[in-house]
Amino acid sequence: MTRFIEIHSLIAYNNSSNIYFKQENLKMDLSVKTIGCDYVFDDKPEPFTTELELVDKFEKLLDVFSHKKVLVEREFDCGYGIADAVIFNYKSDSSLLDLSKIQDDWAYTLKSLPYRQNFDVYLLAEMSGASLAVSKKALKKFIEAGYCEERSNGLYVKLRQPKLLCTSMIAIEAKLRDWKKAIWQANRYKIFSNESWVLLDKKHSSAAIKNLNEFKRFNTGLATFSPKGCYEVHFSPKREAHKSDFALWRANTLLAKSLIAKDDSF
Repeated sequence: MTRFIEIHSLIAYNNSSNIYFKQENLKMDLSVKTIGCDYVFDDKPEPFTTELELVDKFEKLLDVFSHKKVLVEREFDCGYGIADAVIFNYKSDSSLLDLSKIQDDWAYTLKSLPYRQNFDVYLLAEMSGASLAVSKKALKKFIEAGYCEERSNGLYVKLRQPKLLCTSMIAIEAKLRDWKKAIWQANRYKIFSNESWVLLDKKHSSAAIKNLNEFKRFNTGLATFSPKGCYEVHFSPKREAHKSDFALWRANTLLAKSLIAKDDSF
């Protein structure tokens, strides 16, 4: 089910980032396309000095129209390139963070183990393709995290099913001008995300806009942003299912680890 956020302010102003918006009764889900600021005009935009500055101000834009259950992870490396940002929803259920206690590349194997049925380390090694020694180490982590329990005669049982930390992810690739490289990189993130977007500096976006059919062909979103806060969506992609369950579970585990590292209250 889609979660909507009601915002009833006519004008939002973020002092720290000098970003202005005018919105009326905005309903916002996790899609980047819903936070456009059509009332900010910047016909002669100045360029961003770095991609870091571009992403920093974009994150502040999200802060205005978001809430604590919609989070942003920067420089997200799931093994398929490093996304400049990943936007995701989080249900504020601390039990979901137990994924942080296991290795990220073992999360899908844990999910795939038979539930409440005896298994041995040989089955785990067969499912994962790992050696017995490596499988034993992974199994120890499963037990420490409270998912599995050791029985007698070398048998184990999975007592608790792991759950995904988030069910919706949007990946962002930010570039100052190289839209061709950006669209290639953004498409790699579809292996774990539901939408991939290219965020370009408005100053250098004309070539990308002229080639909008390429974004449509790859179903990759295109948005432009200026230092003054002019955010424009030129193409909104259709939501897609992630390409790999393995990558989805790995991404969720990495996000759980990041949340634990950032917040001592968990």
